Amino acid sequence: MQERPSTDAPLASRLDQAFLKVDPGSTVEALRAQVELVKRLSLRSLCVPPVLAGTVKKHNPGLKVATVIAYPLGLESASAKYFMMEELMEQGLDEFDVVLDLFAIINGNMAKLAAEADKLGGQCRRHKRMFKAIIETPILSDERIVEVVHVLRDCPVDCVKTSTGYGRDATKVEHVELIRRELGDERLLKCSGGVRSREDALRMINAGADIIGTSSAEAILAG
Repeated sequence: MQERPSTDAPLASRLDQAFLKVDPGSTVEALRAQVELVKRLSLRSLCVPPVLAGTVKKHNPGLKVATVIAYPLGLESASAKYFMMEELMEQGLDEFDVVLDLFAIINGNMAKLAAEADKLGGQCRRHKRMFKAIIETPILSDERIVEVVHVLRDCPVDCVKTSTGYGRDATKVEHVELIRRELGDERLLKCSGGVRSREDALRMINAGADIIGTSSAEAILAG
């Protein structure tokens, strides 16, 4: 299990730069620019889609590369997520940001949630890879967030992540505070969704976030 960063850790070392959207600007040249950005600014990692992850890692073995699984709705089966992660582990991927079963979460099926988190988290532990569990806080009540976090505390989850940020409202600072309070200090907390400025990032870190997921790392550090 990874330790939480120290309070004086450089901001850049907390930023996971995301290159996940598919639009006319999603070119090979843009991807290469993202790789160089992460290296130049000494960012924590680059998070890319599964179809790009293996190639990025192959050509940049020293770069910490993360990928998303079941993005952005989490509606694939636990077994489908497991086998995709297994394939990507063979390609050298370092970290997995996994959207958990949001249907189970919304409907309060905590037994199914726990089974999935145990299966996927255990897989990452065996292969010494980092497992970040995405719970999608913008669509959850405070009560449901607490319930989910309590389940994940008892599972092999390295990090709880607030949101995909994909088509959702921005993550609320109050939800980061809530997760940190209920999660305790032994696990990492990643805040994603609407963090675009230095002010945003520092607010979330002060609320208890260890890692910031963003597509705006350069703007955050310039700010």
